[in-house]
Amino acid sequence: MKCLRYVALPLLLMCVINAWSQSDYVPLGSRQYDLLTRLELKLRTDSVLNFSAVKPFERKTVTDRLYYIQALAAAGKIHLSKVDKYNLNLVLKDNFDWRPGLVDTTIPLKNLFTSSIKNNPAYIGVKRGDFSAYISPLLDLELGHDNNLNHPLFMNRRGFYLRGTLSKGIGYYSYFTTNQERDPLYVQQYAQKYQAVPGAGYYKNYQTDGFDYFDARGGIMFKAGKSIDFQFAYDKVFIGNGIRSLILSDGSNDMLFLKINTRFWKFQYYNLFAQLVSSYQRGPDYLRPQKYMTLHYLDFQATKWLNIGLFEDVMFGRSSGFDLNYLNPIIFYRSVEQQLGSPDKVTLGGNIKANVFKNTQLYSQIIINEFVMKEVLRYRDGYYANKQALQLGFKSIDVFGIKNLDVQGEVNLIRPFVYSHYDSVGSFTHYNQPLAHPLGANLREFLGVIKYQPINRLQLTAKAMYIEQGLDSAGYNFGANPFEFYTSNRISDYGFHIGSGLLAKTAMVSATVTYELIPNLFFDVTGTIRKYKVVNQPDFTSNIIMLGMRWNLARRTFDF
Repeated sequence: MKCLRYVALPLLLMCVINAWSQSDYVPLGSRQYDLLTRLELKLRTDSVLNFSAVKPFERKTVTDRLYYIQALAAAGKIHLSKVDKYNLNLVLKDNFDWRPGLVDTTIPLKNLFTSSIKNNPAYIGVKRGDFSAYISPLLDLELGHDNNLNHPLFMNRRGFYLRGTLSKGIGYYSYFTTNQERDPLYVQQYAQKYQAVPGAGYYKNYQTDGFDYFDARGGIMFKAGKSIDFQFAYDKVFIGNGIRSLILSDGSNDMLFLKINTRFWKFQYYNLFAQLVSSYQRGPDYLRPQKYMTLHYLDFQATKWLNIGLFEDVMFGRSSGFDLNYLNPIIFYRSVEQQLGSPDKVTLGGNIKANVFKNTQLYSQIIINEFVMKEVLRYRDGYYANKQALQLGFKSIDVFGIKNLDVQGEVNLIRPFVYSHYDSVGSFTHYNQPLAHPLGANLREFLGVIKYQPINRLQLTAKAMYIEQGLDSAGYNFGANPFEFYTSNRISDYGFHIGSGLLAKTAMVSATVTYELIPNLFFDVTGTIRKYKVVNQPDFTSNIIMLGMRWNLARRTFDF
C-alpha cells in the first residue's frame, strides 16, 4: 500500500491550505441512519439525502441537512412525529461539534457525572480555534443463553471513540474496543469453518469456546476543493440501500483504504483503493498475504426521486505491491486488465433506488461477474460462468398510518461461483471472510425487518430470514464457498442453478426490545429462534436469549 500513502500525503499537504471544513463520518450501525431513512422518505426528493448508497455518511453533511429539515418542520413544510423530533434533537446533540456558531469550549470530565448527562450524550473534549478533540466512552455488556451450549453466552466490549479537527480542512477519528465474547454455537461453527470471527480480524481463543480480539479503526479526512473529499482510513465501507449489500458490505474485517468522493451537478462519484488480506491458515504469527481492490461507483440523480448507480471493481495481487495502472480514477478497469494481460477479477453492476410512492422506497442491485451472451441466452442450461446476482427490496415508513412503524423487505438471489476466482487473490474475500454476503453464493434469501418506536425511549424490532443454499456435496464444488476455486472439483460446466448441490435451509426469527435510559445508553432484550436443515441430516435448532446494556455502541448481530 506504499503508493496509496504516497498519493494521500501530497493530497493532504495540498488541502491544508484550503478553507473548507472536514468532519469525521457517522459510524455504521448508528441510530442516525434509521432517522435519515425516515426523513429521506418523508421528503422524497431531497437532493442531499437521496445520495444514500455509499456509507458511512460525513457527519457535517448530515448535521447541516438536519438543521435544514428542522427549519422546514418549524415552518410547517414537513410533518414530523413527536418521536421523529425527539430523535432529530438527539442526533443534533450527538453532532454538536458542527452546530452553527460553536465557540471555543471545554467539556470537562466531571460533566459525565452531573445531571446534564440525563439529556445529553456523554462527551469530554476541547475546542480551540480550528482544533478540536472530543472523546466518548464505549461499552457493551451482554449475557445470554443458547440451548446448544452448557456455558452462558456473553459479550464484553469496552473502549472509546475520539473525533475532531486538526485544522479547518482536516478531520480525524479513532475507534478502539477490546472485546471478549462467547457467541452462539452456529456462530462458533462459522468461525471454525472460515477461521475468522464475523466482522473481526486477528483474534485469540478465550476460555474454551470464546474469542478475544481488538477492534481498532481510524482515519483522517480532508478536502481538495469544495466538492472533493478524501478519506484515508482503516475501517469498513457499505455500498447499497438494502439490509445486505451484494457489492461491498461491512460484515468482514476492517480494511485500509483511500476513498475519494467527487460531487458535480447531479452526480456523486466515489473511488475506493483498498489493501486486503488474502485467505490464510491460522497459526504462529507471520505476515499475512496481501491483495488489493479498486472500485469506482457513480451515483446519478436521474430525477428528483430516482437514483441510479453504476460500479466496477477489480481484485488483484502483485508481488511488487499495488499496480499503479489501477490508480486512474476514471478509466474502465476491464480495459486495463486486458491491456496488462492480467488474470484479475473484474465485477460490474448497478444500483437503483426509487422513492416512487409516498413513504415508500424501492431499491435493487445487480452484479455481473462474468457475461457470456450465448450462455445467458441458454440460461436454463446452468453454465457455471453465468455469475450474476440480484437484489430486490423495499422500505416503507408509517405503515397503515401508524407513526414510526417502519417495514423493510428484501430478496437476494446469488448464482453459484459469483464471488469465486481461480486463485485466492481474485476471490471477493478479505481476512478469511466474504466481502459481500456472509454466506457467500449459490443462495436465495428472503429478509424482513419491522421497527416500531411507539414512544421516545422505546423501540421494538422484529426480524425474519429464510435462506436456501446449495453446499458442496460428495467432494464436488457447487460454488457456495468463495474460498473454493471455481476450477477446483467442479463436476461439469453445466447444471449449476441456485440451490444446486446439497440443499441447506435456514430460517431465523428474532425480536428485540430496546429501552434508552439516557441518551445513547440502551438496555436490550433479544430472543432468537434459528432452524438449520441440511438434506438427510438432523435438524439443528438454536433458541437464544440475550440481555444487555450498551453505551454509544450499535448492537452486534449475527444474522446468517
